[in-house]
Amino acid sequence: MAIDPYTPCPGGTGKKVKFCCPDLLGELDDIQRKLEADQRLACLEQIDRLDTKYPDRACLLSMKAMLEAQLADEGKAEATLARFKEKYPGNPVALAEEATLKAARQGGRAATTILQQAIAASGDSMMPQVYDAIAVVAERLLADGQYIAARGHLMLALDLSGHKDERATSLIVNLDGSPQLPLLMKESQPLLPAPEGALWKKSFDAAMEFAGRAMWLDAAQKLHDLARSAGDWPPIWRNIASLRLWLADSQGGIEALRKFARQPLGSSAAPPLDEMVESEALAQLIDVDAPDFVDVLNITYPMTDFDRAIARLSADPRMIRMPMDLARLATEGQPPPKAAIAILDRIPPASGRGITREQIPRVVGQALVFGRETDREARLELVTYRTDERPASERVLTEALEGAIGPAGVEVVTARMPAVRHALSSNWRLPDDTPAEQRATLISAERRTVLLEQWPAMKFKVLEGAAPQDAARDPAMRVPVLAAILILELASMNDAEAFDFNDLRTKIGLPAAQKIDPIGVDVMQIPLARFHRLEASKLSDEQLARVFARATHYRHDAAIKIFGEEVLERPSLEKEIPRQEVYGQLAQIERNPQQAIEYINKARDAAELAGQTSAPWDITEMTLRLSMGDVVAADRLLQHVRSEHIREPGIANLLFQVLVEAGIVHPDGTPALGPSARGGGSGLNMPGVAAAAAPVADSGKIWTPGAEPAATAGKKSVIWTPE
Repeated sequence: MAIDPYTPCPGGTGKKVKFCCPDLLGELDDIQRKLEADQRLACLEQIDRLDTKYPDRACLLSMKAMLEAQLADEGKAEATLARFKEKYPGNPVALAEEATLKAARQGGRAATTILQQAIAASGDSMMPQVYDAIAVVAERLLADGQYIAARGHLMLALDLSGHKDERATSLIVNLDGSPQLPLLMKESQPLLPAPEGALWKKSFDAAMEFAGRAMWLDAAQKLHDLARSAGDWPPIWRNIASLRLWLADSQGGIEALRKFARQPLGSSAAPPLDEMVESEALAQLIDVDAPDFVDVLNITYPMTDFDRAIARLSADPRMIRMPMDLARLATEGQPPPKAAIAILDRIPPASGRGITREQIPRVVGQALVFGRETDREARLELVTYRTDERPASERVLTEALEGAIGPAGVEVVTARMPAVRHALSSNWRLPDDTPAEQRATLISAERRTVLLEQWPAMKFKVLEGAAPQDAARDPAMRVPVLAAILILELASMNDAEAFDFNDLRTKIGLPAAQKIDPIGVDVMQIPLARFHRLEASKLSDEQLARVFARATHYRHDAAIKIFGEEVLERPSLEKEIPRQEVYGQLAQIERNPQQAIEYINKARDAAELAGQTSAPWDITEMTLRLSMGDVVAADRLLQHVRSEHIREPGIANLLFQVLVEAGIVHPDGTPALGPSARGGGSGLNMPGVAAAAAPVADSGKIWTPGAEPAATAGKKSVIWTPE
């Protein structure tokens, strides 16, 4: 874009170039053209020459600081910015460049205050550098794991661009669809209005004018001052919470969320119970001090008789060799273990047919066996939890390896696991012949026992050290307990074994979460935490189509299942929502591999019925078969695609991309499985392929048409922990 006399000064002076730097017009236009051609070094050299001739010009200082930062000369950039700010205090461009530099060096949160100053100094006209700084800070917040703050800044960038910023749009879509991000952290929280007739409404509205201009810091402070004078009214604190979270002020956001959530139940000022519970749940999610953890331990034992230890480990039925690529456990400067063995707390039954929960062996630890090294003696490393698993695993080791290992040595905490997740991990080792239906029944019964019997009696910091069953009797603690249950419920939505969390609420004397009648309701405004409670059968076709699209956009697994199954029951929606799309979504969220394959088969049939190729669904099933370790079936599907579909438009590229993402071939087309793999003609049915294919995905993360292949192969693995 050419610079003419009426272009705003790039130095953020608020004047046109004609009235600011008319003598630099030609030079500025030349510099702009070089910038557009990405000739940054040449630009910087030209600006240095001009800076000597025309010292302390805002336009030159702004571009110089920007280029020095882009060329990674941060020391010079800081010096230039210091000079810029000294000569032009309060200049929005100087502040924006400082925010950009601070984001790169100190993180997104450190940059938000300076960025807020830049926005405030911009007045009614925002310079491009300030907009760019918003985008830079947003991406750094995202990289820092400050997802709510990142989303707030991305939404701001999107609004300022008139929804034309493709980068911001793409990042928001990725956040919305991430299965790892909790639903409560995906949704933009709208700022609430003051109730009509409130005596403090005028001051509230004045504060919200600052929020409307993206001056979040000022708005939050004015609302906080209002709360001190007017009282703890819920809309005030809910808006403070949103503003503070957008500013990456987690602790301030938690405080405000709880001011909103812990209003006296039944008071006229109290918000609806669902809103209070969801706010408290969000506070619990982002509070890094809230979860109770269980330590994962690594305990080293010297091996006094290596050969004897290996023989005993091989002979003891409580020691199960783990089918994994040991090379993945190598660390820098240390070779991989000779063996990785799961330790069971008892001898497994010969058969799983008719087995009871009490008879099922539990994995209580893992033994990593290392041979002698140049500077280390042979050793065994026990990986276990600091719970009852530790004494159980040590007991089995002592019994199995008596005389072959020495006393326990160094104990190191290698990781921490949330106590709730640990309690819900049964760590069973069922015999291979256990019927699938029996497995499902046993797992479902175990999960129900943990949730209804064990969890209510566990003590949690977030409940002030009380157990849920006790805290639920205290009116002041009912919302925190309900919030803890909501977090459990939302985190369990893609589990194959359905559990009605209303059973848990009822058991400890709390109100059940009611279904939501969609008649006369704007269903798109229902918060994601309540979305699955909509009564699907009462939705109109138009409503159902919209909620299904919203559920898939946000990867709301429970809602996808509920609304997807309802879509399949309505012939009236066959044209609007293709059946294969619905089956594909159901396959994507299904944790039971066999059920997922059934959905894929139905998607394949629907595609063929519609006169479309079924090749993408063959490839989908291939990725799922790989994740299951069923290499023979995966190879069969690969051969089918090669022989029947490979000449169809786009299929060859799609197949190649999926095989690369799976780690089967390198991007250059060569096999990725080493020399032993090259003798196979199919590319899959070869030695070692099962180990290479196993990490590709779990059954809840298969690739489906319309989704990007999930690149999981090739990522550095973490050490297995007994889970």
